[in-house]
Amino acid sequence: RRNIPGLTWSVFSRLTGVNRLGRRQHEIKRDLCTQEPLDLKEFFMRHLTARIKANGPLSIAEYMKEVLTNPVTGYYIKNEVFGESGDFITSPEINQMFGELIGIWCVHEWQQMGKPDKLQIVELGPGKGTLAADMMRVFSQFKEFNKAISLHLVEVSPKMRQFQLEALTGATTPEDTVVESQRSKYGPEVHWHRFLDQVPNERSCVIAHEFFDILPIYKFQKKDGEWHEILVDIQEGGGLRFIMSRGPTTNAKAFLTHLAETDERDHVEVSPESGIIVQKISQRVSDHGGRALIIDYGHEGTKKDTFRAFKAHKLFDPLEMPGSADLTADVDFAYFKHCCGENVKTFGPVTQNNFLNGMGIGARLQALMQDKDVETRRAMMKSVWRLMHPQQMGWGFKFFAIAPKDTDYVPPGFTPITAHNEPKSEQKSEPK
Repeated sequence: RRNIPGLTWSVFSRLTGVNRLGRRQHEIKRDLCTQEPLDLKEFFMRHLTARIKANGPLSIAEYMKEVLTNPVTGYYIKNEVFGESGDFITSPEINQMFGELIGIWCVHEWQQMGKPDKLQIVELGPGKGTLAADMMRVFSQFKEFNKAISLHLVEVSPKMRQFQLEALTGATTPEDTVVESQRSKYGPEVHWHRFLDQVPNERSCVIAHEFFDILPIYKFQKKDGEWHEILVDIQEGGGLRFIMSRGPTTNAKAFLTHLAETDERDHVEVSPESGIIVQKISQRVSDHGGRALIIDYGHEGTKKDTFRAFKAHKLFDPLEMPGSADLTADVDFAYFKHCCGENVKTFGPVTQNNFLNGMGIGARLQALMQDKDVETRRAMMKSVWRLMHPQQMGWGFKFFAIAPKDTDYVPPGFTPITAHNEPKSEQKSEPK
């Protein structure tokens, strides 16, 4: 502008429309800040339909990314999602014993490694830091182990880092502060990273609890012997609908090469992003030693259509009011085994019931209930019932471990389930 004689800002703005664009952007920001939540959802629906009209139907992966992580209207950006008041509750929030027993597992595996001087505890997607805090409390009881470890949390959200900081250090910082590292109240240093690649390449024990189930998936359905992709399109009269591609898509050709010829399913879900992360974890274990423990609800390449939404702890239509409910799909542990390759050894998946029983949750419960009043004992029994019962979390959630190829023992909690030791629950209803 300075180099063109006679071109004033008013002339420039009339020629380019920059003034109008600037005003419009201001109006959008103002509207997003002042409108009610329902209007924001309507705005997001208009955004999705406009994108579909411009570029065609969305893959399920694209839809999940928009709904969960859109910087303005994304579910994880604007909602309080954890705990009884949110849309779902996780095992660490139900009972402290869950995190404590995972902590004991880490200590045991460190001992099996020969008690190395340094070990990184790495958690992917730590939520509010509840699991990490429960583990760290256990670690503090093992002085030699506590001295050897550092905690590394892989977390993108500055808001979630604030929760984790408070849980692990007791400190608080201004909301716009990006936390990088701080000493925990348990002793070891805590470091935050945006991505796994930023964690130093050293011996680690990687924990991923309910991390993979929200990563984007692609859905495919077999028709006339060919795999077609399931997409999200606009519904006549408003709203969204699922459609099937007319023929095999590029995604179908690229992401289904792992399927065995004997796989009889006619509907498959695949998360390539999850596969890449599992490959990176396996490579770390292979190159630098350590362990990995993945906990999520899932299956061994047997389930078909698991894509769903949760709102207020209940199933919800995943295409209704996008951004108002959590989207998720079961983890395919058979796919994870494929992604791990031949340079590591895998264990499981076993049920959560099996793992926690193997780690001695019954004995731990008895110890904690000593000298407690009736109401406290009842609450503790109820929480363990939720963790263990087949119709609660006991069988839906699975544990899966990755270890170096030369590991010559079965880690605790992973004893294979047989007809003789298959987990059973004598308590069929909620404890009173």
